[in-house]
Amino acid sequence: MKIFIFLMLISTTLFAQSNVKIDVPGMVCQMCVFGMKKNFKSVVNDPEKDVFVDLDKKTVVVNLKEKISEDEIKKRVNDAGYNAQKITWLK
Repeated sequence: MKIFIFLMLISTTLFAQSNVKIDVPGMVCQMCVFGMKKNFKSVVNDPEKDVFVDLDKKTVVVNLKEKISEDEIKKRVNDAGYNAQKITWLK
């Protein structure tokens, strides 16, 4: 039983993912979507499945492989040509 609990704790730590929602005003087209997916591709498993851009709401939700700093998130959004207004951790 102790081994099972230990393995469960290790697996949740090793494979923990974090979801983050970013408010990004100014996004209007598919090039915006492409830029966000490109700039987050190294911190997600699959940019096509793990980076969700909602142009209507001007938000990006990213399912990160592991938690990164808010400064790193802002840098990636900035590298895509935008400014992150609000960052909300979902998980």
